[in-house]
Amino acid sequence: MPEDRHYSSRRRSRSPNHSRRDRDHHHKRRSRSPAPIQLPLNARALVKHDLKQFQRLFGLYLDIQKQIDIDELDETEIKGRWKSFLGKWNRGELAEGWYDPVTKEKADRAASEAKTTRRSPPSREQPEQDCRQHEQPTATSQPAADQDDSEDEYGPSLPTNTGRAGPTVPSIQDLQYRNELAEEDEIARRQDLRFDRKMDRKLQKERLEELNPRADPGSRERQLEKKREKAVANRAFREEKSPGAEEVGESDLIGGEDGIKAHIQATQRKKSERELRKEEILRAREAEREERLAHHRAKEEKTMEMLKNLARQRYG
Repeated sequence: MPEDRHYSSRRRSRSPNHSRRDRDHHHKRRSRSPAPIQLPLNARALVKHDLKQFQRLFGLYLDIQKQIDIDELDETEIKGRWKSFLGKWNRGELAEGWYDPVTKEKADRAASEAKTTRRSPPSREQPEQDCRQHEQPTATSQPAADQDDSEDEYGPSLPTNTGRAGPTVPSIQDLQYRNELAEEDEIARRQDLRFDRKMDRKLQKERLEELNPRADPGSRERQLEKKREKAVANRAFREEKSPGAEEVGESDLIGGEDGIKAHIQATQRKKSERELRKEEILRAREAEREERLAHHRAKEEKTMEMLKNLARQRYG
């Protein structure tokens, strides 16, 4: 029993020191922080609230690296992409040129110049000066004879516009618009033809009634007319009814050689029209593809030129 008391008292006396040592150890482990990353060109780490200050540089980054215009994005997408850019910046994963202050200054300067050009109104002084100069006679003007001689000597000036003139390849929208116009014209033509036929039938009916007026509806004369018309129709049906089927030649069925040739020509004409429409659509698609490729090449050349200028300014 004394040994048990001694053991328990010794265990109680050691437990406070042991718990204090554990707390100190955990506190030291929590107090350890990762070493700060040294960014290129001694640039500072960015935080979330630096978006307004670095917005133009961020927009330039999106334009060059992602081919995205920052003005077309909404606020939520801008914040999400800024968070990704922020992580890459603070981890030093971006190219060294993006950490250069000169790049940020150029982006800010380009944005301010674009803003001033959009806001500045067109000047009206230049047209007024041109008008005044046109109205005032020049003191150093030559006589009329000298001017005629100079005109005869030099002749008319050559045209300055060297661009290629002429028709261009129609686009798919142009072809669709042409087809819509053709369909509208066809519908209008059918409606006009239907209306003309209706009016012609009405006119013929009126003339027939004038030549052979009908009796009043419901009268005995009208009933007798109906019986006579029905008897005539039945008699004509009996006379036209054949007892058996007659043999019909191939020329009557197919239409003869002339009918076959006409049918073949119509089929070939439809095929040629269909092929022409396909060729037009293919040409329009090819023109659109060439236009997109030219735009993409121009953008790539602009990006490469900008990167070359940055490298030239940085490394000489």
